[in-house]
Amino acid sequence: MSKVFIFSKSRSKTGKIRYLERAFIERGHEILWLKTPRVLRRKGKNADAYMLDQIESFNPDIVFINSQDIPFSVLKQISGGPIKTVMFFEDPWVTSILPDVFERGKLVDIFLVTAEGVLEEYRKAGVKNPVYIINACDRYVHRRRHPILPIWKSDVAFIGAARENESRVDLIQRLDEICNVRVYGKNWELINKKATLKNIYPRSYSLVCGGTKIVLGADNTSSLYGYWSSRLPFTLGCGGFLLTNYVPGMEKFYTNREHLVWYKSEDECIDLVKEFLAKPKERERIADQGYRYVHEHNTFHHFVDRVLALCDQNRP
Repeated sequence: MSKVFIFSKSRSKTGKIRYLERAFIERGHEILWLKTPRVLRRKGKNADAYMLDQIESFNPDIVFINSQDIPFSVLKQISGGPIKTVMFFEDPWVTSILPDVFERGKLVDIFLVTAEGVLEEYRKAGVKNPVYIINACDRYVHRRRHPILPIWKSDVAFIGAARENESRVDLIQRLDEICNVRVYGKNWELINKKATLKNIYPRSYSLVCGGTKIVLGADNTSSLYGYWSSRLPFTLGCGGFLLTNYVPGMEKFYTNREHLVWYKSEDECIDLVKEFLAKPKERERIADQGYRYVHEHNTFHHFVDRVLALCDQNRP
């Protein structure tokens, strides 16, 4: 059994840290979760001393840091010691914050990143042990639901915000011309489209997946090798039929037209929407196989197992 100290913000919207916490506990490990912003707000200039005291009192084997949710000064004091430090950075395409990420990454023992294509960039920046890991679903929250209310029913559903000059906004507009499309997220007034809901929480996510015929995947970038958003495992975990943008390296983990369906251009996406709206049995078959696959191979319990295995491999 390991003792794991988690640094993170509260993740009430996506629940990822709660999923990880539960997975660690159900695997037999002891957890202490410190919500960094709350400590900084309440303790002020004494926050560092408080955090270090909490670490010393808990005496963890592993400190798990979500994103950058640890003060640099605290990380610097525990780095290089007997405690194994693990940092998980989900959005490697957000280049504007990379300098701060690099500085923390240089100090941790294991730096987990969700894009295989950036590993060399991190190594060149001085991050000593960047490791590629894919996102996961939760075995309890992400499950099939069968909604009744019409707000969950559509031909195509997209879950995510609209941003100016993004190709997915154009894609939604094109799909609107051929079928019933619902969007769930913020800023869709930019194209004069009303979002069914502006905020989607875990239960709502599964209701969308259960009610729509096609869940559309359209990530911010599709050129970063091995990177896709958590929309992929969440959708499969909820039993949704996912039509998503192809990312190089995706075939290492998922099989096209078996676990999901991918497209390589807007025109192909349009054609595939038309094809699969007319094939309900095929949608059901693929969604079922995707659901079984992620729950058997890629839940947060599997994620935790991979993290602990990495820690064992990297012990002095």
